[in-house]
Amino acid sequence: MKGARAARAPRLLLLFVFITIVVSGLFMQLPNTQWSSSLADALPNEVSDLQRSYLKSQQPNSQQLLLGFESQQHSESEILKVVQEQLRQLFHVEPTLQLAEMTNPKAVLSFYQQQAGRLATFRDRQMLASGDYGALVARAQKTLQSPAPVLTPLQSDPLLLTQRFIQQLPDLMPGYESHGGLYTRSSESTRQVLVPLRIAGDALSVNQSGQSVKAINDFTSKVTEQLPGIQLYKSGLLFHSDAAAKQAKKEMTWFGGLSLVVVLALLLWVFRSGQQLFYTLLLLGVSAATGLLVTLLLSSRPHVLMLVFATSFIGLCIDYVIHGFIARSHGKTAWSVLKPALWLSGLTTVLGYVLLLLLPLPLLQQLGIFMAVALITAMTLVVTTLPWLPEPKEPAPRWQQFCLNMTKLYRQMRNKTTTHWLSAMALTTLGLLVWSFTANDNVRLLASSPESLLQQENHLRETTDFYFQPDVLLVAGETKQQALERTGDLANLNGSVSLYDYVLPVSEQQQVVEGQQSLFKSQAGEGYLQWLGIDAPAFNGTPQKHPLENQFLYPAEAGWMSVVRLKQPFSSGDIKEIPGRLEHFNPIEHASDALTEYRHSMQLWLIALLVVSLPILALFLRSQQSHKQRVQAAWQVTCVMTLSVATALLLAQLIQPLNLFHCIGAMFVLVLSIDYGVFCAGRLKRQHALQAIYLSAFTTMVAFGALSFSSTPAIAAFGIIVLIGVFMSALFSPLIIESPDS
Repeated sequence: MKGARAARAPRLLLLFVFITIVVSGLFMQLPNTQWSSSLADALPNEVSDLQRSYLKSQQPNSQQLLLGFESQQHSESEILKVVQEQLRQLFHVEPTLQLAEMTNPKAVLSFYQQQAGRLATFRDRQMLASGDYGALVARAQKTLQSPAPVLTPLQSDPLLLTQRFIQQLPDLMPGYESHGGLYTRSSESTRQVLVPLRIAGDALSVNQSGQSVKAINDFTSKVTEQLPGIQLYKSGLLFHSDAAAKQAKKEMTWFGGLSLVVVLALLLWVFRSGQQLFYTLLLLGVSAATGLLVTLLLSSRPHVLMLVFATSFIGLCIDYVIHGFIARSHGKTAWSVLKPALWLSGLTTVLGYVLLLLLPLPLLQQLGIFMAVALITAMTLVVTTLPWLPEPKEPAPRWQQFCLNMTKLYRQMRNKTTTHWLSAMALTTLGLLVWSFTANDNVRLLASSPESLLQQENHLRETTDFYFQPDVLLVAGETKQQALERTGDLANLNGSVSLYDYVLPVSEQQQVVEGQQSLFKSQAGEGYLQWLGIDAPAFNGTPQKHPLENQFLYPAEAGWMSVVRLKQPFSSGDIKEIPGRLEHFNPIEHASDALTEYRHSMQLWLIALLVVSLPILALFLRSQQSHKQRVQAAWQVTCVMTLSVATALLLAQLIQPLNLFHCIGAMFVLVLSIDYGVFCAGRLKRQHALQAIYLSAFTTMVAFGALSFSSTPAIAAFGIIVLIGVFMSALFSPLIIESPDS
């Protein structure tokens, strides 16, 4: 006894040193790690230079929000006063929130006054070019003799060309009057005040977005308290993401807490000891920490979604621990025959995750590193440290009797034709899946928002006419002016707005100046100047930056890029795209296409793991006496894997079209099916294997299958696949041929 303790001491010291190194490494690495949280960071980078520049220019961690207040009983001035007072308090409490002024009338008017005479409408430019001077002079005299105010100085713009240019400008806030960043509009019965906000913090951070939404909610509640009966409307991605995060957190807390209680109660009932629970939690923590450390060391910018997908490691690790406890409880022989099966199932799974490194997708590569390292660590610790613990009690007698009865039942069901009809079921299900395969990777389908929030946003869309389509046209140029000149070719595109609608390129401004100089030398021009009593303008102004330039003109990788925003869906027949010079781009479609690429990669990974598993299992399943029996056992395991995954996907697509998260769930089902198949085909006694398999399957179905009831489609997709797939795997794995030596 003393000798055993003495031999165990160095191993305990080695384990302690290993844990210390891992924990220390994490403490050193985590503060220096830059996590990616934007979906755009996780998407494939297969975009053009123009599209990449546009995505960078949109600053995904900064976004605009819109609040609308409507009332039939309060006056416009009364609403403005309360809103402005509460806004000052909001900005003091939450400095990351700022007013996002859509248009600044004073700044815009000042720009045109300084550029007076250099800007003209398309019609006026045509009249200048054609020499129709009399008509231009007559239009200017008619305007001056009317009560309409003169917006530009006559000394610089005698013909009022720039004034007419101002009058035909697109209005970003149509029908609204600006009040220092707030916008009002009144009708006979309703007064409306709009509050555009911009969040300068990280809007993709759950903590930051939650804090900002809380501050906004406090602001709106104070406004509604002081103005009883006023209606509030909200719009913005921040509100949707915060609602989704709160809903997901609520569901994860409820489902996770309930499933954890069920799992712990089941483990305590079966093993009748808390020692196993502590060991399992310790093993999970050490293995996950090791996988995370290696991932951080090998990845420059790990993505938070990797951690979400990596939660499947919990189910796999618990599977190994349960098998280890049950084998040890049945004596040394059971433990010795478990270890080869444990290594075979684990290394086959690790090989599957290593295959993810071959995919050109950083997120899946990070997942492959984490899972492979964590699983190797978990298997090594189970094999080396589990024998150090006191021999656990055998599972509850009722549980053992149940598994023994199931073993006898499956032996009665198994016959010479089992392989044939198991193959037929697997191939038929797979064929049906291929025949009826339906997928939809639209990112809009992966999240859900409260109906009240959707109604508020739709109301603002209908009443403000401010929103643009996600489609944009990207126009490239070597310089700002060249990009602006090329944008002019799209000026007649219906429902489009660009910087060209607000300011002309320098070359076209010069044409306007030259046309006026010719006009003022003509008889009609000279007479008009005498009528005004002024000299001909000098036109010495220099090009200036338009106040709206930052919303339409951005630096690109090879020059500059002008963005044409669309108010109606884009039709490919409207223009002819010129790669590198003129491109149509839709960020939502881009994200959806990227999710499609991820799904295709995951589908290839599932097929590859199925193909690779068959020869590996046929080669290393030494529990069977002959090569023919090994091939038969390997084929049956592959059939169970195929049947489980195909059935889960086939039934899941009846609820919603398949997407990436279904494939992530299928990946989890596939690797668990490998484990169940190997343990059934190994040298373990079948009733011992079923004790662990059923317990593992039940805990997995409770813990992950509960997510199928989530109101978030992406989470529900993962849960549905795991629930159905694990059930099918546990149902058909016992049909696999038993080892003759068991």
